[in-house]
Amino acid sequence: MLRRRQFFTGALVAAGLIFVAAVLPLPLYLIAPGSAIDLSDAVTVGSLAPPRDRFFLTDVQLIRASPLRLAFALFPGVSLTRAELVVPEGVSVRRFGDVMQDAMTQSQSIAAVVAERAAGLAVQLPLEQVEVEAIDAASAARGVLAVGDVIRNIDRLTVRGDADVRAALSAKRPGSAVRIAIDRAGRRRVVTVRTVRIGGRTRLGIVLAERYGPAQLAIPVRYTIGDVGGSSGGLMIALRIYGSLHASPAGAARSFAGTGTIGLDGRIGPIEGTQQKLIAAKRAGARVFFVPRTNYADIAGERDIRVIPVDTFGQAVRALVAVPRSP
Repeated sequence: MLRRRQFFTGALVAAGLIFVAAVLPLPLYLIAPGSAIDLSDAVTVGSLAPPRDRFFLTDVQLIRASPLRLAFALFPGVSLTRAELVVPEGVSVRRFGDVMQDAMTQSQSIAAVVAERAAGLAVQLPLEQVEVEAIDAASAARGVLAVGDVIRNIDRLTVRGDADVRAALSAKRPGSAVRIAIDRAGRRRVVTVRTVRIGGRTRLGIVLAERYGPAQLAIPVRYTIGDVGGSSGGLMIALRIYGSLHASPAGAARSFAGTGTIGLDGRIGPIEGTQQKLIAAKRAGARVFFVPRTNYADIAGERDIRVIPVDTFGQAVRALVAVPRSP
């Protein structure tokens, strides 16, 4: 009887330890290859037929690490990163998810405008303002900036989005003081914030949201992409729209995948998870992978798929046209 009790006690303890190991959150995230979303039917451009070429938006899986899940870091293409590099400290996971969904909506509008402009159409997307969406717990901006502040300029450089912030900080070292002009409660003020090092880069430690008015498109664009957040799909969405606006010449269909944020001026911005997105592209059978030039070093040695680094949407379009078709 005693042995039986000891057996059940040991089994319960073991089960409890396994449960804790499975669910106890660690301050880490696993970044794993995600899916490659075929944009053929997920993006509709007016009444135009989808292009014969296929365009894939790639993403990653973000999995909160636990002691048991750490074993997944041994799988090919899976990496570990600190939680604050994924979700800013002090920001709830739910709130961060809302921010990422808003970023996807904004990137869709920007992608449509850039693609239609590249096709020679007259379109507009009026920028209303750039707001502070969240502040990292490690940021020196805490107590200086506030959520909802409208950023007007940094060291007198006009801010129209994340790309302008990166440009303003490009020559700064961690601990450098920058002067930021903001609008708060209808009043203009200038504050000083020191930069910090986060993820190996000089940053302010804030999340910005670009607020635009309704896009005035020449041809309406509709999306059914699903539950995908963030702005890194902007480049591929724009290429998919451009593919519908330009009839493909004769020849076999081609297959493209890629990643990259896109600005209203056509600049392609950096992303996270380059290697994981490349794996998703190869699994989907893509033959060409577009990547921001700033991320090219992450996958420069790739030989199984053609990798094309780009700085602008114009470069991506020229590369797209130049990819040969089989007869």
